[in-house]
Formats: sequence, C-alpha cells, structure tokens
Amino acid sequence: MIRRQFLAGTVLTASVALGGCLDSGPSCTGGDNWPPSVQVEELELTPGDSEAFEIQVDGITAFSFDSRLYKCGSTNAPVRFGDIDFTPSIDSQADSCPPFYVWDDCTRVTLSVPVHVAPDAETGSYEYGFTVMETIGDRNSQDYEYAIRVSES
Repeated sequence: MIRRQFLAGTVLTASVALGGCLDSGPSCTGGDNWPPSVQVEELELTPGDSEAFEIQVDGITAFSFDSRLYKCGSTNAPVRFGDIDFTPSIDSQADSCPPFYVWDDCTRVTLSVPVHVAPDAETGSYEYGFTVMETIGDRNSQDYEYAIRVSES
C-alpha cells in the first residue's frame, strides 16, 4: 500500500454558488476563503487489500460522496467504500444513497473511509468524488475528484 496526501483547498474542480439569504450571517469559511482547505490521503492498494484513508475538510456544514464507490452504487464494483467514521459525529443525515451528512455548525471534519478491494480486481484507477458544502451565510458547494489506484502485488 502506498499513501499520498494532497492539499486540495486551492484546486478548483467546480464551484457552485447555491444562493443565500438576504439577511444572512457570516459565512462559516469567512466569505472570501471559499473553497475550504481539503486534505485527502490517496491510496494505492493491491487486489484483496482493505485499508482506510482520511479526508479532512475545514469549515463545512455538509458532505456527500458520489455513488461510484459508495456501497449504494453498483453491487459488483471491485473497489468499495465501507462504513465511514466522522470526527466530530454528524448531527443529521438525509436518507439518500449515498447519504447527505450534515453538521449544525461550521465544522472541521475528519472522515475515516475504509476501502475494500476485491481479490479479482483489475489494476487501474477507480475514481470517486465528493461534495463539500457550507450553508451558514453564503451558501457554497465544491466538488472534488480523486482515484484509488489498484496495482499488482
């Protein structure tokens, strides 16, 4: 297994302003500081491996994965995410697939994401994405794209 850590807070992949309220309070990210600082450990695994990686995000109120590697996606995907642990714990979630995780206040979040690679997984990159949001004051959203690399033993 090879781990790499990337700082993605300055990499813009897509930013969407979702609108705001006329009398909104201060943005949890300080307004001009959007997108937030994001750090992602990228993994390189071999077939049959299972390992967790971390995602850290400063200043968000919501988070959601796309469904490519999340367990509600394709049932035969050779690389899958397991049950995710959050620090701090989420305050609520939408019962969608994948879930939409919510914190009541602006929060620095660390996600521990288990990854399971099937023993017969082909080598290559398995892409996934996630969206971080802040809904206090200015409403912002930022999409990120990464990949888990599967290589030969």
